[in-house]
Amino acid sequence: MTNPHERAERFSGHESFICRYGWLPKVFRAVVSNPRVLRDEELAMTTLGIGRNMVKSLQFWAEATGVIIVDGTGMHVPGSVGSRLFAESGWDPYLESLESLWLIHWQLSTNAGLAAWNEVFGEGKLIRFDRQKLINALSQRGAKLARPLAPSTLEQHTSIFIQSYYQAERGTDDTSWCPLQDLGLIKATKTEDGRVLYNTDLATPVGLSLRVFGLALIDFLARQDHSWTADFKSVLKGNYSPGIVFRLDEHQLRQLIESATAGPFHGALRFVDTADTQSIVLTPTTLDPQYHSWAQEEVLEHA
Repeated sequence: MTNPHERAERFSGHESFICRYGWLPKVFRAVVSNPRVLRDEELAMTTLGIGRNMVKSLQFWAEATGVIIVDGTGMHVPGSVGSRLFAESGWDPYLESLESLWLIHWQLSTNAGLAAWNEVFGEGKLIRFDRQKLINALSQRGAKLARPLAPSTLEQHTSIFIQSYYQAERGTDDTSWCPLQDLGLIKATKTEDGRVLYNTDLATPVGLSLRVFGLALIDFLARQDHSWTADFKSVLKGNYSPGIVFRLDEHQLRQLIESATAGPFHGALRFVDTADTQSIVLTPTTLDPQYHSWAQEEVLEHA
């Protein structure tokens, strides 16, 4: 299985637009009706009611969030995240719940290959930062690319990341804000010299459900050399782990694991807590199919 963290990172493609309210359910339904809709620029603009650059941005975000994917014929089809949320029997057809936003946040932070998301939420390298510090960090990440990144690309990617999670004031037009702002993952304060500092420190993950946490944990365990086992510390502080991506403290993580093992993942997930070890073990063959991770379904089917 290909590790998504080994893919080349992306610093652009969003066309300077955040993922706006209403975009993801709309494009999912459009693709269900016509898998070719995004292959015809004029048709896409007419169907979605937005301009050319916004269509490109919408496609970028829909693919990055796993709402749609490109199949073997080059057509767009529903992705696992999109099917879970927006299908007829989906969890949240209009993207109204915080639970759904946590799922999308996990996807962007672990599977989308977006540089800023990897830096802040995937690897947890920046907890408190100002705009320039994030730009500098992205510049270092981009230094290994074959072609150097333009300063404008780094600045734009930084802006899109911050705006996706934080908006100082929300206007009356709900179409101009990103739903991820409702998670409250980025807060801002001003320093005495007028700089804005952003904070992504530990907080109570309001709306994070056991099934979304469980999907994330399975996704993480599936990457552990197919052993389906990880020690508690790596789940708490490892790169692209539930603890880092969801900004959980030790107590919160322990509670979620214990609740998941006693509840929806009973019989498939075990928390081994002894004097010598604390580890989480998954038995994929006993996992309820509805909780299979979107990224690992094929692996689970053949486990």
